[in-house]
Amino acid sequence: MTHIAFVMPDPAMVEVVHKAWALHEQLFGKSPDLRYTVDSELQPDVIMSRHYNADVIVSRGGTAAALKARNVLIPVVEIPITSIDIATSIRKAIEAHGEMPVGVVGTINTVRGVYFLKGSFPVSVKAYPTASINFRDLIDGMERAVADGCRLILAGHRTCHYCEEHGIPAGLLYSSVESVFLAITEAKRSAGVAQIEKQNSMFFRGVVDHVSEGILTVDRDNTIRTFNPVAAQLLQRNAQECVGQPVRNVLPEGRLSAILTGNQTYTNEIVRVQGTNCVVNCVPMTHDGQRLGTLLTIQAEQAITNAQNRLRDRLRVSGHLSHYHFDDILGESPAIATAIRQARRFAHVDSNILLMGETGTGKELFAQSIHNESERANGPFVAVNCAAIPENLMESELFGYESGAFTGASKTGKPGLFEAAHEGTIFLDEVSEIPLTMQTRLLRVIQEREVRRIGANRVIPVNVRVICATNRDLLEMIRQGRFREDLYYRLKVLSIQLPPLRDRGGDMALIMQHYLTYYAHKFGKAQIALTPEAALRITAYSWPGNIREIRNVSEQLAVLCDTDAITAADVAAVLPSEQRERKAAVLPGNGDPSLAGLQKRQIMDVLARASSRKEAAEMLGISKTTLWRKCKELGLE
Repeated sequence: MTHIAFVMPDPAMVEVVHKAWALHEQLFGKSPDLRYTVDSELQPDVIMSRHYNADVIVSRGGTAAALKARNVLIPVVEIPITSIDIATSIRKAIEAHGEMPVGVVGTINTVRGVYFLKGSFPVSVKAYPTASINFRDLIDGMERAVADGCRLILAGHRTCHYCEEHGIPAGLLYSSVESVFLAITEAKRSAGVAQIEKQNSMFFRGVVDHVSEGILTVDRDNTIRTFNPVAAQLLQRNAQECVGQPVRNVLPEGRLSAILTGNQTYTNEIVRVQGTNCVVNCVPMTHDGQRLGTLLTIQAEQAITNAQNRLRDRLRVSGHLSHYHFDDILGESPAIATAIRQARRFAHVDSNILLMGETGTGKELFAQSIHNESERANGPFVAVNCAAIPENLMESELFGYESGAFTGASKTGKPGLFEAAHEGTIFLDEVSEIPLTMQTRLLRVIQEREVRRIGANRVIPVNVRVICATNRDLLEMIRQGRFREDLYYRLKVLSIQLPPLRDRGGDMALIMQHYLTYYAHKFGKAQIALTPEAALRITAYSWPGNIREIRNVSEQLAVLCDTDAITAADVAAVLPSEQRERKAAVLPGNGDPSLAGLQKRQIMDVLARASSRKEAAEMLGISKTTLWRKCKELGLE
């Protein structure tokens, strides 16, 4: 509902307003969403208190000017006083008081019509414009008219009242129905604009009230114009009472008030507010080089920390997850059982861990299992392949960067992987490949538990556990000057040596059988099993690629197999020829091309390396009974 308030100090004008409004509705139609009221109040302050919810105020002369001077929120439409209005008012005054020189007193907008009426009356009519609507200026204008020989004063309500009190003939300047009609047209147009501005203001107000930062704005006189709920909460003030007040009446003398009333830009300034550390940003607002005011945002330090934690949680959800547990590690050999037992114990402390082992021995599998067994299991697991990151990008990837830190940098900046791992684990795979120039910075991050983004002037605390992995001899790299000794000992607080497959005996056949079952299901085939002879062939191979190689061979066998069993010949066909030749060269015996002869040499080799028949059976991936039977068949008893 749009509300237009008419303020007419002269009761005689009330009827004119009603007539003009009725005529306007007759010509342009009646709007159900539009209403008007008429008030005869004279005091501007009382008028504003009564009509603070109005969309437009309509008045005339001195009252309109006074309302415009005291009000910055509600548009005021002034009823024009035309030359016809002045002519009508003069005729009424002469009829009431007789023919005598007339002086028309008021502001230039009030008396301008006189200049278009020269010679239109049998008496002298002169205009006496005043400097303002101030009562003293109006009386001065009246006194000038009297001194100039005017015996009849034509003016507004207040001046006429003064003249009557002092015995001076006076007449009131009237506005015609047409003048009020024109004012109604303008008022309706202004009301439409005011509604749009009110909607925009409400939208802006909604944005300001619902952002997570406290917002304060002051004008050029340091009077508070905006004070949102977050600012009120942080400063422990009533926002409604603060708006319109000078800063010095709201904020005590101190750093915050100095920043707000100054004319400088501040970024991420730490200010103590009501016993809480807050981050303050401030920027002067200018137009055409002139200061309009100042915008200040304020946010509790803890709120920023919470937001960073939520960001890190989102990063974790977006991909920084660990899937594997110790139960997913295949193998029953003593070597792998020892490694798992060590890793389980290490999982329950928060020390850094270095995983050492050949490529394909399952270092990331162990890293994820340690993370999932630790108290950090609900935090992110961030895996970083250090060998895959170009040297010129490694610093920004690990530690992040600020907006505009370098050419091509994101405008919003980017958190690094250490930040993404906050409250969780960061796994640095192939840590030996980190350039020497970066090792110093990595050492500092691990020691201090804080990172500084590229281009930043502040540090960000991070709570991460570091697990590293390498397939290189780091001590040899230290001797060669390619790896920092202090970083090595910082990473190797705890260490685990992961065994290669060739040291895990019967685990080879167990792991291959697992992958054969997986790929048979994937390719829609029936269950595929290893024959004992195939298991022996698998055990005899050294598997330089370890788990990664045995998985690839398993997939190839599953694709090529047309039956439900994998034979030794099938295995021999897919193993690299140079590995078969190398293995055959070191096996005892000579020249027996038969499968029995091959089995005999393989079992003899395993028995020579094992400490007992039981261990030999485990290394071959067969039962002790089967081993006894094979030995009897091959004459090895």
